Amino acid sequence: MFDTICKKDDKITVLADHHIANRRLYRERIWKPARAMHEEVGSYAAWRRVLVEIEDYDGRLYYPDQRPFRHPEIHDLFPDVGNRWMGLFLEAAPCGSAPKRYASPMTYNRIRMIELYCRLYSAMEGAEA
Repeated sequence: MFDTICKKDDKITVLADHHIANRRLYRERIWKPARAMHEEVGSYAAWRRVLVEIEDYDGRLYYPDQRPFRHPEIHDLFPDVGNRWMGLFLEAAPCGSAPKRYASPMTYNRIRMIELYCRLYSAMEGAEA
């Protein structure tokens, strides 16, 4: 569905709203990878710092319909220095295998950036191994 590893000049597809709204896709392609990546990132505040790396891909990010994706600055998307929102995002339901809450349209750009970071940087780790 989405490209994983990209060459220097390749277009990179970001999630469309309907992808984020799909609960199964949200759980499997966004929430679980972010929880797995959290151990490496280390803290909620550190997510703000690593997500800035997505800005290296500006000009190459496109929605599935080929419209360019222009995101707000990472520090504007995540204004809280401690990034407490990330803790809420990563929180699990009592069953432990599903998110406690799902995204609202107001948070879709945050979710896009998190998913994109997890996809790009976990793919790079796999390529190095």
